[in-house]
Amino acid sequence: MAHMSEFLEDADGGFSATRLGFLAWIFGVLAAWVAASVSHRTLQPIPESVAAILGVLMTGKVVQRFGERPSATPPASAPQNVVVSGQTVVEGQTG
Repeated sequence: MAHMSEFLEDADGGFSATRLGFLAWIFGVLAAWVAASVSHRTLQPIPESVAAILGVLMTGKVVQRFGERPSATPPASAPQNVVVSGQTVVEGQTG
């Protein structure tokens, strides 16, 4: 099972405040819903405004995820072996 600190890391290994905020909202809403449901002894509806805020947070995370992706850069080319008069020479090396 992954540690909580690993879950809060973004693709580059840095801390993700967006993920922390999203988790705080989810746990806060869940705690308030459970408390209200227990006190009324029946399942309580979650207000549409709260669901809308959760939707906005999820959308923001998805948009941020695409924004974090590094631009597609071609990988550095590997040295090429070249045969010169019977000897193999690796490009970029002398000797």
